[in-house]
Amino acid sequence: MHSVCFHPLRSRRRRPRLLLRRLRLPPRSFLSSFLFVLTSAIGLSGAPTGGQLSVLYFAIFLLAVGVGGSRLSSTTFGASQVDTSEGQASFFNWFSMTSYTALIVGMTAIVYVEDNVGWLIGFSLCAGVCAVGVLLFHLGRPYYRHSECRENPFLTLLRSLGRKLGRKTQKTYESVSHYHRLDAAGSESRPPQFESSIDQHRLTETEEDQILSSIIRLLPLLSTIVPVGLLGNIQSSMIILQAMVMDRHLGPDFLIPAASTATFTLAAFVVSIPFLEGIVYKRWHISPLQRIGISHVLAILSFACTAIIESIRLASLDGPGGAMSVLWLVPPLLLMGLTEAFTVPSQLLFYFQEFPESLRNSSAGVTLLMTGIGCYLSTTVVAAIRRDTNWWQDDTDQSRLDNVYWLMAALMLLDFGFFLLYAVLYKSRGKAII
Repeated sequence: MHSVCFHPLRSRRRRPRLLLRRLRLPPRSFLSSFLFVLTSAIGLSGAPTGGQLSVLYFAIFLLAVGVGGSRLSSTTFGASQVDTSEGQASFFNWFSMTSYTALIVGMTAIVYVEDNVGWLIGFSLCAGVCAVGVLLFHLGRPYYRHSECRENPFLTLLRSLGRKLGRKTQKTYESVSHYHRLDAAGSESRPPQFESSIDQHRLTETEEDQILSSIIRLLPLLSTIVPVGLLGNIQSSMIILQAMVMDRHLGPDFLIPAASTATFTLAAFVVSIPFLEGIVYKRWHISPLQRIGISHVLAILSFACTAIIESIRLASLDGPGGAMSVLWLVPPLLLMGLTEAFTVPSQLLFYFQEFPESLRNSSAGVTLLMTGIGCYLSTTVVAAIRRDTNWWQDDTDQSRLDNVYWLMAALMLLDFGFFLLYAVLYKSRGKAII
């Protein structure tokens, strides 16, 4: 699910290989679902063997690679089918809403089937959905617009970076290019038609330096995504801890699972997208960076709201009323969903439009990479809080998670300040963005 790069001289030579690629095995995400079905179909009378665990771990590995590749590639590939910036903005909004809707179905309906009907039926449903998705994608293949690339964009970055740092590799490359341009009789120079294709399809040094400069100018803004991923991951973990010690009953018989409180956030995201797309963005022109800035403000409010609720919950422990209802967490959860509704599509849109043309297909991957770095760093921050303070203990009722929330709000405010600074300084192709 990526853009196809064509080379005029090699198309005839590579045509059989391209045909084999079209006939290759299904995508890795579908293969992983099929392996999960096999693991659930095999009945175990005792502990799993090493071979069975290997199959399970291999299925998880394929799932991670398949989802990482298909989700990011389909995001930018779909936006490449649209010409106007307004159309691309709508695509990212509806694509994000569809993805979050699928998450809600997976966290509710699929989990219910796996717990109450059987793992085999649940994994079979997942495999069936993946198979339908693969089929629909290939049915639409003749209608897709495939972009052409002149050469590997990451090589252009390396060459430009090598020139910036004065490395010898660039000198060697230039000497080799000079050697192939020699026109001496009997030399081993490349055929004239191949040489002309290089001149036509290889970027000039000026173009390569412009691509590198564009990426460098975006790095400060990209760095502000890391704290967002870090703080958001910590907030999601703490809300589950709060929900575990609150009254999660809805009526006499139904008990809300603590982890399922995240569905309120997902539902708020899904409901907010049509409202923002159909009303807010049509009435008021809000640039992608301004939307991201609004999401920072909403995130700060959600931290403050959760901190206040936790303070009230801790104060109620000494009272006669019993545990607070988990529904008190619904307002901050809805704020979190609204925050993501402003953040996710806007980030995808902004970096897709601002990345150089040759690197647009990597824009979604870079933003998710920054978020992932923040999620990994969150474990270090949590470990530091648990080591240096008594705010986060094993017993939630003995902790002071409200102080942690206020700390997170202060850090988000600091990140918001850096974001505003970088957004004001950033120039989008010669004109101010914000």
